[in-house]
Amino acid sequence: MKQLKRLNLIFFISLAFIISFTFLSCSPAVQQQEIQLDEEETSEAATETSGETEEEEIIDVIEEKVDYETAQVAAELEGFIPGYLCTNKDNYIEIEITNNSDFTWKKDGQNMVRIGYHYYYKDGGTESYDNPTRSSLPINVEPGETVTVDVLVNNIEEEGNYILRIDPVLEGHFWFSSKGVEMIEGETYFGPCID
Repeated sequence: MKQLKRLNLIFFISLAFIISFTFLSCSPAVQQQEIQLDEEETSEAATETSGETEEEEIIDVIEEKVDYETAQVAAELEGFIPGYLCTNKDNYIEIEITNNSDFTWKKDGQNMVRIGYHYYYKDGGTESYDNPTRSSLPINVEPGETVTVDVLVNNIEEEGNYILRIDPVLEGHFWFSSKGVEMIEGETYFGPCID
């Protein structure tokens, strides 16, 4: 019987505590504090987001101010054209390229720099200057920086001797060779490769 009274007493004390806590958390003062905390957190998040947006807008404005037609365009390319490449597989030619221009080369988005190539069938016939295959830079390349790029060559299907020229391109503007940049050039034979 004593034990039952104790259990009842514990039950009623617990119930009273729960009811008190519920009333306190529903009181206008507590709710006002919670609203203020939520507003502060929202305000901080908005400030952080606003700061990021402003930063992105500033970067965009700086990039838009680059006049690519009058900018200094310069690059140093190192690498070589292999003597044999595949007509039936993707070929990758590793090159190193240094940004000697006075602007950052972007790896993606508008006004990005990519690496393309031109080819000429040595015995006449097939040639392509504005080849559709492009290879992306691994990162944005600041003036003075050097990166390694695996240049994809994959659409020459006619077997034979070719002159292959690797040439950077500022998309939507020009090939770097049109601005006097020396390309990597070499003679190669395209033929079938066995797996």
